[in-house]
Amino acid sequence: MIISALNNPNFKVGLPKVIADICDHLNTLDLEALENGRHDLSDQVYMNVMEFDTVEADSKQAELHHKYLDIQLLIRGEENVEVSTTYPNLSLYDEYRDADDYQLTPQIENKSTVTLLPKMFAVFFPYEPHKPGCTVNGKSSFVKKLVVKVPVELI
Repeated sequence: MIISALNNPNFKVGLPKVIADICDHLNTLDLEALENGRHDLSDQVYMNVMEFDTVEADSKQAELHHKYLDIQLLIRGEENVEVSTTYPNLSLYDEYRDADDYQLTPQIENKSTVTLLPKMFAVFFPYEPHKPGCTVNGKSSFVKKLVVKVPVELI
């Protein structure tokens, strides 16, 4: 997992080139003006733009991916994301959905919580459980965010 912010002048230090290049591209966009839905960035990389109300973490399931990494960038609002870098016990997850590359579980082992604010991003690598879209301090927020899906073989 990597956490940084596009408005940090040193955000690219240590990032794999493909992630740094994507973040550079995101910095050229009018993020607020992006329409919800899928946007192809290349023949292998795409992003989903979405808006929603955050909810209590206990009402959501955590997800993980096998083939793609996520770059999750918050555009508006604030959200907590529960995370773990502990390799997951996959027997606690439901069936893997190959077409959409995800598995779900109601709880994350050895979890930590990260609060994302506008222009902050988190990179979740395959098999890193994460539960985005959670309330901050018990207060719901209407958020706009994007998630870039990057095939792991590009790293």
